[in-house]
Order: sequence, then C-alpha cells, then structure tokens
Amino acid sequence: MRTTLTLVCVILSLCYGGMAVSQDLPDDILADQYLLEAKKALESGEPQTARRAFEKIEALDTEPPLEFFFFFGKLLVEHGTTVDDVRQGQASLKQYVVNIEKNSEYYKPTLELLSIAGKTIEKAEQRQTEEAQRQAAAKERAVTLKDLMPSLLENLKREMVAVRGGTFTMGCTEEQSSCDDDETPVRQVQVKSFRISKYEVTQDLWEAVMGKNPSKFRNCPRCPVENVGWDATKLFLKKLSALTGESYRLPTDAEWEYAARGGQKSQAHLYVGSDDLDSVAWYDKNSGNRVHRTGQKQPNGLGLYDMSGNVWEWVEDCWNKKFPGPPADGSAWKSRNCARHMLRGGAWTSYPRYLRSSNRYWNLSAFLRDDVGFRLVATP
Repeated sequence: MRTTLTLVCVILSLCYGGMAVSQDLPDDILADQYLLEAKKALESGEPQTARRAFEKIEALDTEPPLEFFFFFGKLLVEHGTTVDDVRQGQASLKQYVVNIEKNSEYYKPTLELLSIAGKTIEKAEQRQTEEAQRQAAAKERAVTLKDLMPSLLENLKREMVAVRGGTFTMGCTEEQSSCDDDETPVRQVQVKSFRISKYEVTQDLWEAVMGKNPSKFRNCPRCPVENVGWDATKLFLKKLSALTGESYRLPTDAEWEYAARGGQKSQAHLYVGSDDLDSVAWYDKNSGNRVHRTGQKQPNGLGLYDMSGNVWEWVEDCWNKKFPGPPADGSAWKSRNCARHMLRGGAWTSYPRYLRSSNRYWNLSAFLRDDVGFRLVATP
C-alpha cells in the first residue's frame, strides 16, 4: 500500500527548508513529494515549475498518486498553450473523477474544470472548421478568379475612358467654396491626352492579380479595393501591366483634377459631376459607414464614377502643400515630401468639403486605411 501524502508531509516538515529532495527515497514517496511541489507552484502562480514537477512524477517507475490526475489536468486546462494540452488535461480529469467519491474535496472543482475544457475544445474545433472552410473558399475563389481573369482584363480595357488633353484652370476656382491654402493660387496647367478607368479598381481585379484581398469590406467583388497603401498600388500596377502589355499607372494630381472637372467638357460644379452631392457620392451622411459597389451614383461629364466619395484615390504625386511649384505640364510632382503621397476625391467617411473637385489631401505612402483605394491611368 502507498505511503499516504499526510505521512510524506510529516517527513518533509522535518527536512524542508530549501534542501533538495532526496533521490534515495522510494519512487512512490518521491511522487508524493513532487506532487506537493507542483501544488505549491500552482498556488504561487508558477505553472512552468508545476509542469516540471509533474514531468518528474511521470518519469518515476510507479503509479502516480490519484491527486496527480486532478492537479495535472487543472494545470493543462487553465494554463495549456494548445488545444492538445487542454485535451490531455480533460483526459486526466476524467481519469480522476471516475475514481473518487462524489463527496471528495475535488469532485466539484473537477466537474467545473471539465466544463471549461469542453467549451475550450469546442471553440477551438469551431475555429478549425471555420478556417478550413475559409481556406476552401479561398482556394475555390482563386480558381474562379483565374478563370475570370481574361474577362476582368477585357472589362478593364473596355472601361478605360479616353480623355483628350488640354489646358485647364487648376485649384480653387469660383464654384469651389471653403477652399484650403493648398488649393491656391489657381493656375493654368497643360495636360496631355490619357485614358482613365471609369471605376475605382475593384476587389475582384485586385485579388485576381495579387492573389489575396486586403479590403476590410470583403465579399463585395465590385466594391473598390481598400486598405492598400501607395507602395502596394505600385506593385499591383507593375503586375497588371505585365499581364496585359499595357502601361498602367496612377493618375497625376493634375490629370485627376482635369478628368474630375470633365476634361475639355469642363463642368463648373462644386463636386465631381454635380452640385448635388448625394447624386454623385457616397460620403459620411449616406454611406451607412461602409464602402459601396462602384458605379451606383451618377457619373461626371466624361462618364467617370465615384470620383467624389466612396474611397479616397491615390495619385502619383508626392505631397507638397503649397502652390505654385508643381509642373505646369500636368506631370507628377516627385520632389520634397515623398514619404507622403497625395489623395483625391474624398471617401465614404468624408465630410462634404473634402469631396470638392479641387480638394487635395495626403497620407503616408505605406499607411493602410479602409477608405483609401485608387483608379488607373494609361497613355493613349
């Protein structure tokens, strides 16, 4: 018959005081000593010390004390780092509870720990199932997008709008109100002909080219892609150009404003395409706090959608607050503060003043926001 834990405690009381456990004791008594060490470590909030003590018990050539299964299970359920730890703890607790009386000191705590273990395992299995489903859906989505790639690229090519070059007045013109300092003074800019995408770049096109969708508002293939930094858009454009043989790029600041104002069909509107903001834009008062499918509002005179609202749009230029200074030929301003790049058009989060045709804004080039995307430009 095993020496009882009470007797061991008496023995330990005679030699305790920092002395090492004697290795000359029988394995059954050593097991009781190590169990006492483990219990003290658990009470002191030292689960790693307790685990080492349990490992010593398991290495002995004797059957562990019955309470080992309770405290070992408690350790793994409360401090285990993996679901396999919790499963092992659950098994240890089950082995303990079937071998004790219902009036035992640890009977109720064992049932409570078993309940915790069951819920933890259930949640872990649910997460595993959801992750497996997500991976399967992503794989299926990737196959679908690969099949759709030709049509996506054909649609993009067809939806590029030709903009004839010309000279226009850039900045805070008469119809613009509450202008900022960076919109003045107004100036004449000569822009060469180019093509610009009718819609902001969508999530399905981005995912087809890049292999994953970074957007916050997913499951909306025809919504604009967002959560993309300026640097990421440049990589996308490089890959897209390689796939198509076209030279896609971001619009320059001047090209964006020229197209927003209607190009040679210039429209003196406060916003892009209208003075009635709700007719052309998703913004803070009508967006429902989210991005929307492209092309649901009215276009401007060139047939371009969502240039006011939905998502901010990256342009090629580095951020520089003051006019004059940028090139008068409509090319990009690529000097001074190029850790920041310009944004145009406002977004679903924006107040009306930020959706004006002349408004200029900026962000750090690598910074991600769920209201920032872009549209494409290509040479004729």
